[in-house]
Amino acid sequence: MRNVLRFFLRYRLILLLLVFQFGGLALTYRESPMHTSMYWSRVLESQARWNSTIDGWNDYFDLAQDNESLRAENARLRHQLSQPQARPVNAVDSNQFEWVSSEVIYSTSQLLNNVLILNRGSDDGITVGQGVLSPLGVLGVVSQTSPHFAKVVSLLHSESRISGTAKHSGHFGTILWHGGAADEVQFEDIPLEAQLQLGDTVVTDARSAIFPEGWPIGMVIAVESDSSSFTQSARLKMWGGVSRQQAAYVVKNTLMDEQRSLLAP
Repeated sequence: MRNVLRFFLRYRLILLLLVFQFGGLALTYRESPMHTSMYWSRVLESQARWNSTIDGWNDYFDLAQDNESLRAENARLRHQLSQPQARPVNAVDSNQFEWVSSEVIYSTSQLLNNVLILNRGSDDGITVGQGVLSPLGVLGVVSQTSPHFAKVVSLLHSESRISGTAKHSGHFGTILWHGGAADEVQFEDIPLEAQLQLGDTVVTDARSAIFPEGWPIGMVIAVESDSSSFTQSARLKMWGGVSRQQAAYVVKNTLMDEQRSLLAP
């Protein structure tokens, strides 16, 4: 005990300087938006690099599942191309949307606010606000970028709000998540005349300036009506899971500003 006290007495000035130094840095990063942004940008990139290295080994074991998913997607595309009279579900104007292929290298699904990290960043043209899709469905929206990685607010996030439509009737609604199962989301604010049925498919709609129209979101597994507000809501089983490593597409709507300018008051 005496040696410990002797150590503190001997180096008290250095220790006091370190305490003030770390305290000053903590206050600076907490109160300054610029420093806070720089700090979290460094944290995001460091975390993404670490996960990219560790999860590289997991990629090998997921190859069979990813290949099966890609084969299924290729089969659907070939089937659509063989029917030129029909408009493919995911067909979009190639002049309106730009696509960047990427991979989910980190994800959470057990929190209230879940995120994904992609192995593409600002150096690849990724910017905040762009939509992220998997071959099977919607994953989320880019919320932050670094040169080589991007952070995505997934559908399993308390602040996530995207537009959806019932495929069979064309009625609009809002997709959100109140917590709970990691493969289910809510579809709300749908008028009663939509007459949702179990098994109906909900897809992205033309109101969204983020996602291409017609991309699958989920399947209706439960419906509840609210006669007081003349609306109904549904629980959806998501088509695209967010809790695993998988291929992903980041989409940019080149006409977003023009589209949103018409909605401005």
